[in-house]
Parts: sequence; structure tokens; C-alpha cells
Amino acid sequence: MIGTISRVMTKCPTSGATVPTVYRMRAAAFEALRGEFGFRCERCGEIHTWRREDAWLEEGAKTARTA
Repeated sequence: MIGTISRVMTKCPTSGATVPTVYRMRAAAFEALRGEFGFRCERCGEIHTWRREDAWLEEGAKTARTA
């Protein structure tokens, strides 16, 4: 849906599991991101950084990587 606010998802580099970051945003804002962002991983407890290229927006009950 256009305008939906979704969680930003990435992979935990320690466990390899898909994890949510602390960020939520619309697709247009996600596509405009530049730089690195940090969050404490709920899976392993470590602080990880991610870039837009390493992340995707959660869609509904499943996640789909954006191109």
C-alpha cells in the first residue's frame, strides 16, 4: 500500500536471522536514505549498523526485499 509505514528489516550478522531494526518508515523515505544507521539487535543483543542496501521494508505478514 502506498503510504504504509513499515518496519525496516535486516540480517543479524552474528546469527544470520532476519531481524527488525528500530526504524519504521514509508517506502519513499526508505529509498531516500543515505549513510549508516545503528540498532541493538533483538536476536543477539549486539549493536549492528546497516545501510539501505543491506535492508528492506517488511510487508504484511511476510518480508519482501526491495530492489
